[in-house]
Parts: sequence; C-alpha cells; structure tokens
Amino acid sequence: MRVSTQGKRRIGERMDFWGAVRTLRRRWYIALPSAIVAVAVAAGVFLSIPTRYQSTGVVVLTSPAAGGTFSENVSPEEAVRVNPLLAFDSSLSTTSQILAQILADPKTRKESLGIEKDSPDNFVATGGGQAGPFLFVTADSNTPETAERLVTTVMEFVTEELDEQQTSLKAPASTFITSQVIVNPTVAEAQIGGKVRYAGAAFVLMMLLTTVATFGGDNVLNHLRRRREAGEVGESKGADQPAEAPVTPPPAAVGTPPGGVPVGKPQPPPHHNGQPRRPAPTHRPQPTASEQTVKIAAPGARGPAPAWPANEDRP
Repeated sequence: MRVSTQGKRRIGERMDFWGAVRTLRRRWYIALPSAIVAVAVAAGVFLSIPTRYQSTGVVVLTSPAAGGTFSENVSPEEAVRVNPLLAFDSSLSTTSQILAQILADPKTRKESLGIEKDSPDNFVATGGGQAGPFLFVTADSNTPETAERLVTTVMEFVTEELDEQQTSLKAPASTFITSQVIVNPTVAEAQIGGKVRYAGAAFVLMMLLTTVATFGGDNVLNHLRRRREAGEVGESKGADQPAEAPVTPPPAAVGTPPGGVPVGKPQPPPHHNGQPRRPAPTHRPQPTASEQTVKIAAPGARGPAPAWPANEDRP
C-alpha cells in the first residue's frame, strides 16, 4: 500500500506532536514549575498595568430660529419661525470640526482644561463631519469619577468657546449657534483590553521559554545519562578481564646469529588487521601395515637360562 507525501507529512507531524507531549510528561518537574512561573508573570503584568475607565458624551449644534442673517428693519417676532432641529446644514458640521480642532490644540488642553502632557487624564473630541453637526467627546482616566467629570468639563468648555468665537467675529446675538448636550456623560466602564493583550503576550513568551527549557533540559539529561552508562560499561569490562601475565621473550634457538634473529622455521606473516595468523593444522601420517600388526611371542620359546651361582660362590 502506497502512502502519499502529504500523508507521510501528516504522520510525521502527529509523531512529532506526541513525541513533544511525551517529553513534557517525562520532564514534568521542569515543565510544571516553568508553566507556573509563566502564569505568575502574566498575572503580574496584568496587575501592574492600571485599569483605565472611559466615559463618553455627545453635543449637537443648532442654528437660531431667525437663521444666519439679521435685518434691522425686521423684528425677531416677525421673522419666520423654524424648528432648529430641521435647520441642519453644512455650516454646522464645519463649526463642529472647528471646535474639535480647538480642543486638540495642546495649548488649549493645558491652559484651559489643565491637562498636562504626562497627565493620566486624556480625552478625544471628534466632529460629526458630513453625518451632522455633532461633537463626540470621549475621556479616559484611572478612576471612573475623573473620566465622567472630564467629559462634563469638555462639553462646558465647548459651549463657552462657541460663544467666544461668535462674539469675536462680531456676529449678531440673534444668529448665534447654540450647543445642546444630547448624551450626558455615560457611566465610566473599565477598559481592560490593553491589559489583556499585554498579559497574553507575556504568557505566550513565557510558555515558549518553558518549552525551550523543557526540551533543553531533556537533551542535557539524556546526554549525561549516556555518558554515565558508557562509563559504567567500561568499568565492568575492566573488572571482568583477568590481569595479563608479563610476556617473556622465548629463548634464543641454537645457532642464533649475533643479530638476535633465530635461524630456523620461518614464522607466518601477520594478518592484515594486525592479528597473528592461526597455525596450519598438522596431519598425523597413517600407520603402516607393519605397525598395525600385533606381534605375539611364539609358544615354547624361552628366554635365556638364569644364571646360577658357581661352586666357588658357595660358603
């Protein structure tokens, strides 16, 4: 049965995954403390970042009932009465953009609203653009009360600044654009998105370090174990082998020349790997028929007569 290249790759990935799981389980005494440290670091990062609270408010600009023009010959009572909410035009949207630019000026933020560059309090004011004459104010601070109070302060400043700008332009009072708060400062809500992102990044980084520490420790411990086993095997082999007896040179054969090289049977050349060759087996010659014949003495055959003592030897 043939296995495709993609199938082999998937099998290899599963084997790598389960191999990593087995390594983490085997070295749990390294992985577990490292994981606890990673969780502790992530929790420390989350708690070290102060929680920010955010509140919002919306201001709408309205035009006067008499419109943007004024004639001295017509009294305000005689002018056509118009619902201001139906008098929206692009001029009000432009005015809201002007107010947003004034609020973004660092000099205005510092001198009029008391917000320093490194202050924990901050706000953003954006105009409605072509969507309508709205001014959206969003403030954030370390406490919910400060955030709500900052939104109120900015909307009051918008009303005052709008009147000052029209007065400085010497516009008739009957044509002044007015501002109305349509959304009061909302209850400040905790913004923990940034804290969660920083804590998550710290946790992921520490888990990567935990994995590296676990696999690195596994490699070091395996290397030390192999070296220890190799040393134990060498010691056991040395203890099992008997002590070698000292090798004494053979006595020189008769007729050895002064150079020390014996004259006699030539020695076989050494093997190619340095070991001496085994001697060739010796074959004993077959006995002859005469040697194989069993010889038995003939019957009646006697040996030489015993020597008896002579007369002169008698006492």
